[in-house]
Amino acid sequence: MRTISLHNAVQQAGAVEVLPVDLVEFNSKGRLLIIATAEQINSMLPKLIGLTMHCICTDDGELIEPSLKLTDELVNITGWLGEFSVELSTLELVVDLVLDLSATSVVQSKVLPLGYFAPGDDEQALVEALEQLPDLIGTFDKPRYFDYKSSICAHSSRGVKGCQQCLDACPADAISSNNEFVLVNPSLCQGCGSCVTVCPSGAMSYALPTLDVSINRLRVMMQTYLGLASTAPHILIHDLEKGQLLLDAMPEALAADVILFSIEEIGALGMPFWLNALAYGAAGVTVWDAGSHSDHDWLELQQEITKTNQMLAGLEYPAQLVNWFAGSDINQLAQSISVTNSAPKLEPASYAGLDDKRRMIKLAMTHLHQQTKSAVAVLDLESNAAFGEIQIDTSACTLCMSCVSVCPAGAVLDGVDKPQLNFIEDLCVQCGLCEQACPENAIELNARFLFDSEAVRKPRRLHEEAIFHCIGCDKGFATQKMIDTMMDKLKGHAMFQGDALQRLKMCEDCRVKAMFKDSQGPM
Repeated sequence: MRTISLHNAVQQAGAVEVLPVDLVEFNSKGRLLIIATAEQINSMLPKLIGLTMHCICTDDGELIEPSLKLTDELVNITGWLGEFSVELSTLELVVDLVLDLSATSVVQSKVLPLGYFAPGDDEQALVEALEQLPDLIGTFDKPRYFDYKSSICAHSSRGVKGCQQCLDACPADAISSNNEFVLVNPSLCQGCGSCVTVCPSGAMSYALPTLDVSINRLRVMMQTYLGLASTAPHILIHDLEKGQLLLDAMPEALAADVILFSIEEIGALGMPFWLNALAYGAAGVTVWDAGSHSDHDWLELQQEITKTNQMLAGLEYPAQLVNWFAGSDINQLAQSISVTNSAPKLEPASYAGLDDKRRMIKLAMTHLHQQTKSAVAVLDLESNAAFGEIQIDTSACTLCMSCVSVCPAGAVLDGVDKPQLNFIEDLCVQCGLCEQACPENAIELNARFLFDSEAVRKPRRLHEEAIFHCIGCDKGFATQKMIDTMMDKLKGHAMFQGDALQRLKMCEDCRVKAMFKDSQGPM
């Protein structure tokens, strides 16, 4: 049973009002497209009075109001509340709302756009849709849930494809690519947070609330709890919809050492929050899917939990300190929490939260590493981790610097006026752009977490070559290996025979002069 005074003190400490900075506006005039059988449409018409209706029959039945029927073949539907574009065989139609009762929904995204209702065989969902539709006339808004920093995005660079985890993760199909950066459609985004969970660089972040607000709120709650209790608490992350309703109905079902952390969407909090909860002294963390969104599978969130537990296990912490629970039974939830493993007691971290995903992960991991008895200096990670180094095959690398030109994080550096390749591990997000850009296949990613704070931040030389000097003027202009590679690859080419091949050993100025002297050389 919960100790009410302790619970109230902790909750009051974490009472922070979070207001959206930006809103996304929707305007609906009540134009509704219905896709269903004629019988279904006829039965629904009296319940949809006040809406301007267009109907597509999925059978040969007749409507009681024939003028509502569209006879053209339906090709596609795109858009969102107030701006659905309906493509028909001979015309396009713009509607504000869609009620789709076809066997397979025309729009196939896991999370359907606002204003698009596809209840399928769920009769209760159909009843609720029919109740909501007449009220969806007017102006509506929702928060803009995300922030995106294109300057640190590892999606693409100079035509080379890199990370696309956010595109793969978004269940609402709100994210697309323009071949250089990703584009997020705020009208389609519904704030599940999957993109933020998987983003390795922190380019995609949650805006309602921001990470620093959540972590600092947790920090104050933890400090309040530890000032009043002697045992380490378990953090329960729950949503403000169904999760909050279930907790309100059974306020004393959970143990006294469970701190309730409410958030609009459970996907807003990922690895940086969970690790810092442990660093602040929590015994464990449970992320609770209470079922507020039946169309969310939260797969990315569960995969991130697995990765987090693997990192903790590498530091010799108990298994499964971060847990996942799905279901609406509070008693089962309480039982699940009661049997979870607990982290060993440690000195709580005191640093404040920052709105920087990678920085907060590093702070938490460093603190947890210092608190454990593990002598691990380098933690090996899964191949899809966001931390690590690159390894260079120096026998293949020609120092062409393609890797330097595409690195979005500034982790791969040239030697300025020297033929060198340098690397700062602290900045590497393991996006793979350098690996993809390398024409010699000389780069390999190695996911790991290096705990030596000085070594991880210090530039490390990966490769260096001797300078090749022009055979005409003795100016250094390339590396010996680059010249050797070109000579080897072009020696059999008809355009590079005799003096033409030797001109490859000249700088650009001497090469031009030599070409004028030899009219037979390649132009």
